[in-house]
Amino acid sequence: MSPKQAYRFVPVFVLLCVLGAVVPAASAQGIAARFERTLGAGTAPKLIKEYGGEYVLPIQERLWVEEVFARLAAQSQRPEVEYTLTVLNSREANAFSLPGGFVFITRGLLNLIGSDEAQLAAVLAHEIAHVEKKHGVNAVLRQLGLSVLAEVGAAALDFLSGDLLRLAGVTLVQMLQAGWGREAEFEADAVGQELAAQAGFDPAGSISLLETLAEVDGAEQPMHLFRTHPEPVQRQKRLEERLALFWSDPTLVAQEEVLERLKEGRNSHQDRRTDPKGRYVLEEAEKPWAGVRLFDLQTGEYVTWAQEALVREAAWSPQGTYLAVLVDAGSQGELWVLNRWGHVLRRIAGFRGEIASFSWSPQGTVLALDLVDPAGQRVAAVYINPAAVVDVSRGLDASGSQWLDDALYFLQGDSWYKTEPPQVVPVQIAEPVPLVLQRKRVLTPTLIREGSTFRLTRPELTPP
Repeated sequence: MSPKQAYRFVPVFVLLCVLGAVVPAASAQGIAARFERTLGAGTAPKLIKEYGGEYVLPIQERLWVEEVFARLAAQSQRPEVEYTLTVLNSREANAFSLPGGFVFITRGLLNLIGSDEAQLAAVLAHEIAHVEKKHGVNAVLRQLGLSVLAEVGAAALDFLSGDLLRLAGVTLVQMLQAGWGREAEFEADAVGQELAAQAGFDPAGSISLLETLAEVDGAEQPMHLFRTHPEPVQRQKRLEERLALFWSDPTLVAQEEVLERLKEGRNSHQDRRTDPKGRYVLEEAEKPWAGVRLFDLQTGEYVTWAQEALVREAAWSPQGTYLAVLVDAGSQGELWVLNRWGHVLRRIAGFRGEIASFSWSPQGTVLALDLVDPAGQRVAAVYINPAAVVDVSRGLDASGSQWLDDALYFLQGDSWYKTEPPQVVPVQIAEPVPLVLQRKRVLTPTLIREGSTFRLTRPELTPP
C-alpha cells in the first residue's frame, strides 16, 4: 500500500475502533460476511476469464460432480456462506477457492481425477475448508493492515469507498497465486479430510490424490496445484497419520451370533490360492520360495511372477483384482501387490514389526496385518490405493485378525474386539437424464417425369 493510500484509510481505522465497541456482535458478523462475499464475487469474474471461461461438462458428469460438491457443502459449519462450484476451461490441473464460498476446479484436474469419487471429494473438500477457516479473507486483511476489520466485525463497511474493495481484490489475486501459507494448507488438508469423511467419502482419497498428482509429468500436463503448497511427502505423512481417527475405537464383542460366526471363520479353511476369476492357481512350495509360480488354466502353462522375490506367503484378493505377496526382506518383510499380469503395483514396508499373517477385506481394497514386535502384538490395516498403513488396534495386544461383513475383528487374549473402517457411501444420481433424441434432417430426392422418362432431382434437406 502506498503512503497516499495508507493516509486515505487512517480515518477508516479510527472509525472502526470507535464503532467496534458499540455495534452488536451479530450485526458485526453479518457485515463481515457481506464483505467476504463481496470480495469473492468481485474477484471471481477476473479469474474465470483468466482460466479460459466456464466449462460446461457433459450432463451426466456434471450431475456427478455437483452431487459430490453438494454433499460436501452440506457439512459446512458456516450457514451464512452459500457455496458455488465453477468448472474452468483450462488444461492446467488446479483448484482454488475465494472468500464467500466460490470454489473452482479446472477441466484438466477433472480429467486427471477421472471417476475417482474419493479424489474429487478430497479436492473440493480442501477448497471448502479454506473458506470455512477464512484463510483467504484473513490473509487479505492482514496484508492490507486491516486485521482490526475482522476483530470489530467490519462495522464501518458501508462507509468504505470502492477503492478499498478494488485494492482488496487485487491483493486477493496476488495472494492466491502466492498461497495462503504453509499452516493454512495443512489445516485445509485436515479439515477437508474430516469434511470428506462426514459426507460419506473415503478419507484416504486425499492421500490418493497427492499420489496421483505427484506422478504427473509437468511437460505433458500443466500443473500448478503444488506451486505454493507444502511438499507432497509432508502432506501425505500427516494425512496418513490422521487416517486412524476415522476408524472406530475397538469395542468388545458380546453378541453370541457374531462370536459363533467368528469361531466358524477361524476354524474354516480359506482357499487363498485359487484365482476367484478362475484363471490362475498358486503352486504350493516350501517356504520361503523364489518368485510366485502359478498354473495358467487358460494356456495350460506355468508362469512365474516377481522372480527376484523370496516369497513367504501369497493370496488373491476376493475379486481377483490383486495378488498380495509377503516378501522376505529382512526381519520385518515387505508386502508386494501384483496385478493380474504379474506387474508389481506396490511395495509397502515400514510396518514396525514382523508380519505374522495377513488377510483381505471383503472389498479387496484393504489388508489386515497381524504384527509382532518386542513390545507385543498389534493389528494394522494397509490400504492398497493409496499405500497407507493404519494401526487399528489402538494399543491393545491384538492378534488373529478376521474380516466379517464390513468390520475387522481381532483377539485380545480370549476376547474378540471389533473396529469399523470409515463408512463410504457411493454417489448415486437419483434420476439419470435420458439421451435427448435430436431431430435429424434426411436427404429426400424428388422424382420428376419428363415424357416417357423419369429424372431424379438433387436431394433436398427436409425434416423427417
